[in-house]
Amino acid sequence: MNEASGSGVLRLLSGQRIVDALFAAHPQQMSRAGIARTTGLSKPTVSALMSDMENAGLVRVATESPKLGSLGRPAALYELVPTVRHTLVADVGATKMLIGISDLFGNLVTEREIETGADARSAFTRLIDTSTEMLRSFDSPPSCACIGVPGIYRRAQDRVEQALNLPGFDELAPHAFLTDRMEGRVHIENDVNLAALGELTQISADQTDRDFAAISVGTGIGLGMVVGGDLYRGGTGSAGEVGSLLLSLPAPNAVPVTLEDVASAPSIRKLFGQAIEDGQRSNLDPSADVPAIFQAAKTGDQAAQTVLHKTAGAMALAVSHLCLIADPERVVFGGGVGSNPVFVDAVRQHLEELIDSPPELTPSTLGRRAALVGAVSVSLRSMHETLVPEILGDQRR
Repeated sequence: MNEASGSGVLRLLSGQRIVDALFAAHPQQMSRAGIARTTGLSKPTVSALMSDMENAGLVRVATESPKLGSLGRPAALYELVPTVRHTLVADVGATKMLIGISDLFGNLVTEREIETGADARSAFTRLIDTSTEMLRSFDSPPSCACIGVPGIYRRAQDRVEQALNLPGFDELAPHAFLTDRMEGRVHIENDVNLAALGELTQISADQTDRDFAAISVGTGIGLGMVVGGDLYRGGTGSAGEVGSLLLSLPAPNAVPVTLEDVASAPSIRKLFGQAIEDGQRSNLDPSADVPAIFQAAKTGDQAAQTVLHKTAGAMALAVSHLCLIADPERVVFGGGVGSNPVFVDAVRQHLEELIDSPPELTPSTLGRRAALVGAVSVSLRSMHETLVPEILGDQRR
């Protein structure tokens, strides 16, 4: 029993080394001899495991197998089959939800945007219904799913807290709800933490150990921190709730003003309407949306400039506090408001007046898809951990 068990473990470890080598080589293919050299495994071991994995549909001979020289048979080159496994990912926002399905290499092969719904339960029900429809074109259920949610997710209690823009989480255990209704392993993560991981994928390989912050500004405001290349969640998992930061101590009996009260999308629209009511000039309708307000500010619109000055100043104050505490090398702004270059430029100007050595400020190149891309990275890590045992565990030893 022990000998059989030991040989089975060794077989799985050897298979993992082969799969890791093929992942590292992608999009290039590898010959069996090349795999043996890279992994240090014997050629007979590589040949036996490659045959098993080919029969299971995990690897295949590449369509192009060039000759190694002018004479002799062409060397068969192998690659992983992208469609052998897939994952489900989603970013549940306050008003919109992005859902995607990724292949073995993390490529999003299909995406869909839908309305979130009135509360958390209806949002998750819509997620399940839509993803079920999307998955009908695939041969198998997803290996795992990663779902981004607003607010603070407490894993131990399976509870979402402070999701102020999406009610109903106080009556919903999200992991249990999804696990009971979906196939595959389910991971729940804060949406802005996922956005930070998404931004990490955009950093070059030699810079992945950098410290940076990702601030998402949209219907709400949140922050994700990456320290030394890893996500920082804090002692209780609630790091990054920057939207609740008080901009100043309130006077007695006054309502406190938070960053979200000034710099979120609903607040910007409200401030713009108030500016026009106060008599400031504008060529825009008082109900104009944020992109139009920022563009108007760039061209000299008085009311729009007033609002941009206030919102960017509030954000710069919050970033200055972040710099004093965490000293990030870069701050990436995402979300419908944050990824706007006009907003980022204005924050930069204010920040330069507050601190001597401000970090690099950049708008996200991923925009609203940052959390979805981060969810892919989490789901891939989970899938890779179980891929070889699932494939080779079904083969005869």
